Amino acid sequence: TCLVQQVETNFDTDIFMPIISATETFAKVSYKQYPMAYRVIADHIRTVTFALSDGALFANEGRGYVLRRILRRAVRYGIKIGISGSFMYRLVDVVADAMEEFYPYLQDKTTLVAKLVKAEEERFHATLQDGENLLHNVLSKLEGKVLDGKTIFKLYDTYGFPIDLTGLMAREAGWAVDMEGFARGLEAQKARSRQDAVVETSDWIRSEERLNSSHITIS
Repeated sequence: TCLVQQVETNFDTDIFMPIISATETFAKVSYKQYPMAYRVIADHIRTVTFALSDGALFANEGRGYVLRRILRRAVRYGIKIGISGSFMYRLVDVVADAMEEFYPYLQDKTTLVAKLVKAEEERFHATLQDGENLLHNVLSKLEGKVLDGKTIFKLYDTYGFPIDLTGLMAREAGWAVDMEGFARGLEAQKARSRQDAVVETSDWIRSEERLNSSHITIS
């Protein structure tokens, strides 16, 4: 396609350029100034649009978590090129129009997909703002240049701030991150969850035993 259309990259073909051009209308930095950001956004909104149209959903685990991370990565690049607020959902129609000849079913899903994307964007912006404020506050009080694992885990566990973004933002500010400390905190949480599951099961078994040993007749 690049050869036929005489362009340098896949992203400069008519497969991606409609998405890139639409993104430029929201941004303060042009495609020529920061091509990588536009290419990430164009690629990721295509992925999300197709996946949601095929029945996937955003989630905290499995493929839904992969989709969530993909969307959030694109949103972060949107912020880098000066886009404020939700915008990815506005690109769903652009993707559907660009791919309509071979994937006409996308047109039937655009309203639902755009709604899901917008809700996820808004959720992420709220999380991002709260997490960024907390992270900057923490960094301003710490001594040295290492963000400790306990704080990283608190951002992740209490505030739902993505671990990859914590690492990215800390490194951008010149801080190292204690990922080993975070891993220990995560493993401790998993151990507590496993213990809670055992306790719940034991309580259920004891309740069942009491019921079976009683003289109550259940009809």
